[in-house]
Amino acid sequence: MKIEKNIPLPHNAGKPGAPRKYFWDKMEIGDSVMFENERGGSQAAISARVYGQKNGMVFTSRSENGGVRIWRAE
Repeated sequence: MKIEKNIPLPHNAGKPGAPRKYFWDKMEIGDSVMFENERGGSQAAISARVYGQKNGMVFTSRSENGGVRIWRAE
């Protein structure tokens, strides 16, 4: 094994051209999406928050009727 220096980390660690699981980049301020499953919604809320931090957007989420609704706030 050889240690290498100055090798840039790829921007997208996933497969090139692979479809994204979520569509945070398509949401406009005030848009929301409902996830019927609390667990799936919680995971999506984390994904939205991280995506927003990396791309200058703000997402917020609230539990609603056994699911989770996520809004793009800014």
